[in-house]
Amino acid sequence: MDLLVKFEPGAPLHRQLERQLRDAIREGRLRPGVSLPASRALAQDLGVSRGVVVEAYTQLAAEGYLLGRRGADTVVADTSAPRERRQARQPDAPPRIVYDLRPGQPDLASFPRRRLLAAITRAIRELPDSGLTYGDARGTEELRTAVSDYVGRVRAAVAGPENVVISSGLAHGLTNVWAALRDRGAKRIAVEDPGWRLQARTAEYAGLTAVPVPVDERGLVVAELDRLDVDAVAVTPAHQFPTGVVMAPERRAALLDWARRRDALILEDDYDAEYRYDREPVAALQGMAPDHVAFCGTASKTLAPALRIAWIVLPERYVRDVTRQYIVNWAGPSAIHQIAMANFMNSGEVDRHMRRTRRVYQRRRDALVAALGEYLPEARIGGAAAGLHLLAWLPEDSDEPAIAGAARRRGVAVHALHRHCTCVAPQPPALILGYGHLNEASLRHAAEELSAVMR
Repeated sequence: MDLLVKFEPGAPLHRQLERQLRDAIREGRLRPGVSLPASRALAQDLGVSRGVVVEAYTQLAAEGYLLGRRGADTVVADTSAPRERRQARQPDAPPRIVYDLRPGQPDLASFPRRRLLAAITRAIRELPDSGLTYGDARGTEELRTAVSDYVGRVRAAVAGPENVVISSGLAHGLTNVWAALRDRGAKRIAVEDPGWRLQARTAEYAGLTAVPVPVDERGLVVAELDRLDVDAVAVTPAHQFPTGVVMAPERRAALLDWARRRDALILEDDYDAEYRYDREPVAALQGMAPDHVAFCGTASKTLAPALRIAWIVLPERYVRDVTRQYIVNWAGPSAIHQIAMANFMNSGEVDRHMRRTRRVYQRRRDALVAALGEYLPEARIGGAAAGLHLLAWLPEDSDEPAIAGAARRRGVAVHALHRHCTCVAPQPPALILGYGHLNEASLRHAAEELSAVMR
């Protein structure tokens, strides 16, 4: 650690060092818990005797600015108000979450640490020196190729590496797509209602107007699109978030017909379609109209959000404009992690991980459905055939926000349906319950707590 210390003629050196360290601590430039250099190392760096540093450290420790422990580093002490007074100024802490049923979270304990570490090690070992520069704004060629192979095989998407862009999470990618559409003259983007809130927020952040379109038991109400005069639409057709419905075949056909007639873009968010339990696979829309559909996927649900890796397969005519946005907003994942992810995909590890976790999630889904049937029989379950969450429709007179708030106070975190909708079409009360990262026993206890809240 380097310390910016300057000595001047006149005052004793240890006094000057004391004063400068004291001022740095008081002004917050040296924060509590920061380790200072060893006295011998600092003396060598400053060109003074070790006794100068030892004397300064000893004096500051006596004043309470430093903590020195035998055999350990000298660290900056916490010189703020006493603990009891600091705590008195703090607002009441939120209740501790015991059972987290919020949607969108995979089983983090199943994260394949050793296998991914091996892939990262291999990427670092094999990456040439030229691979350590900035590279392609769209992402490494290795990962773009691996993604195009994967989505073609698993989701029946039509994808070449030249059409793939890699993002730091899906919100980052969406923001760049919306900005490209804005520069092409787009003004209004249709989003599902209810739907993922960040879709609308990323569009608005790019200067576009997010227009809510109702969702019913057959998916997005496509007939509304012409009336609303929108330039693009974002959908989750394979497993609508949050209702879990699958877009009906006639709606899919109508949506593609609308895009062709308007020469408009469909953004297909395929966030968790790989997880299915009681139904046949639903192919991606993109495979039916690759010139009009941008296909989005992410590792956040299959592996972990911390990876910050997502991808978008673009129609050819949008690649240049979207890439221009990535060049300006260059915030992609580390090239090392991208190549490691490519190794992970190409070696079959992603497929093995999916097979393992699919069985785990199905057991947990079954456990939650059974527990809700026992403890909350008045709830109607929907959207449970796939994904990592289900919807518990509540009796019509239920106070959805009050139930969610009371559950939170009992340590059960859930999402109310109306957290994710503007309700252009009225929706009955419901709770969105994620089951990905809780074991069967915890899910049963959580359902019991929800039952107590309802009572």
